[in-house]
Amino acid sequence: MLTRTVPVRIRHAMIFSRSIGLCFLMGFLLVHGTVQAREACASPDVRLTLSARQIGVGVGYLWGHGTLSEGGQTYRFTVRGGGMLSLGGMTLSGQGCARNLARLQDFNGTYWTVGGTATIHHGTAGIVMENARGVDIHLHANTRGAQLSGQVSRLSFHLTAPSDHIPKGTTVASYVR
Repeated sequence: MLTRTVPVRIRHAMIFSRSIGLCFLMGFLLVHGTVQAREACASPDVRLTLSARQIGVGVGYLWGHGTLSEGGQTYRFTVRGGGMLSLGGMTLSGQGCARNLARLQDFNGTYWTVGGTATIHHGTAGIVMENARGVDIHLHANTRGAQLSGQVSRLSFHLTAPSDHIPKGTTVASYVR
């Protein structure tokens, strides 16, 4: 039986070239996502801000809060969720918009996104996600920390009431009905 072995140098060169190719691909996807998130907002879109933290060792978890501004009103929301293949921790703060938001209640729900981040000390992220009601969120964020992730994420957004109009703890969805 004749077996063929690949010399160690060639094997290392193949691994190195694959790694370089993956780095270029991740860089392209990160820059492309950031540009998409920046260009997506138009004047009729609802504006939002978000501050969150993410940690991960294999499975990543994200939690945070933000504001949604529509028609002179500002509503607070929380976000929680996570995804697979995350290592490290980071904080992010960003701005963006929600598109296709016919009713305020449609903002609540589970959003899905596919993407990756690579942050060492500080960086940027572009996030585009969608829920089952067709609401799209386009977010551009600044990141701080040390994290590497490539994941499918499931994030749950939940509106909370503005404190000056509605009793604390009441959701906007139940108030608007």
